[in-house]
Amino acid sequence: MRLEDLDFGKLRAFQIVADQGNLRAAAIKLRLTPSAISAKLGRLEEILGVRLFERGPKSLTLTPAGQRLRAEIAPIIDMTEQAMGRVASNADEAGSVSIAVGGDYVWYFVPRLNQFWTRFPNVQVNMRVYRSSQALAALERGDIDFCMGFYARIPPGLRATQVARTPFSLIYQGESGARPSPSEIVRDRLIVAPRGSATRRLVQEAQGLFADGKRTLVECPTCQSALELVDRGAGPALVHTICVAGRVPRGLQQLDLGEEFASIPFMVLYRPTVTERPATRFILEQLTS
Repeated sequence: MRLEDLDFGKLRAFQIVADQGNLRAAAIKLRLTPSAISAKLGRLEEILGVRLFERGPKSLTLTPAGQRLRAEIAPIIDMTEQAMGRVASNADEAGSVSIAVGGDYVWYFVPRLNQFWTRFPNVQVNMRVYRSSQALAALERGDIDFCMGFYARIPPGLRATQVARTPFSLIYQGESGARPSPSEIVRDRLIVAPRGSATRRLVQEAQGLFADGKRTLVECPTCQSALELVDRGAGPALVHTICVAGRVPRGLQQLDLGEEFASIPFMVLYRPTVTERPATRFILEQLTS
């Protein structure tokens, strides 16, 4: 075996097929035909002098040699991709990117930007917390590049990609193991999203939690703040289930209301021209991956 006979394309094709178990996924990702991928794998096995896959009618299974190769090349491919990103023209791009995000959704979207800071060190990212109506108006004017959250209406000319969907939960003070109904939990007070918000409009009449008018509604801007209010005895709260996953304080209970109550999509909105800049194109890929 000569190192000169290997190339990154063969190793990358092998890695994708090893992860997915079929040729089609690798063909789509690398924009090649399945037969071209198969030829790369055959040539790689010829170079190494070992069989990497057991070939079944509809799938490929790694041999012990294939398993060892996958483990060995994974860090090499990762480091190569990172190095290519650092030396590419991305480092020369300057300017700024503006992102509007609802207060509830910062924790969900921001970690997706971790790789951006090293890829585009000279591009400044401005994060702004807007209500959904403000974010849409700013995006349409061109004041921001992205807005993220829940939007009941998508204006013409903007594009939207859904990245998650969440039902709602009631958070309340109660005994562990009990399973009360929503009406038993919500008696005379309920902590909810502010009036006029897209979330509030969606659930306004759902399951009678608001309809009878007998309850005092305590408006709270974020799900995390609502948890704190419940913990202090202000009453039960209606929150996005995804926002409180693993975050409910000890001593509080959670009742997932499920899809039949209501659910909302988390979305990324942007103008079509966002793909013209490498920096904004990379952010779009990270946010929607």
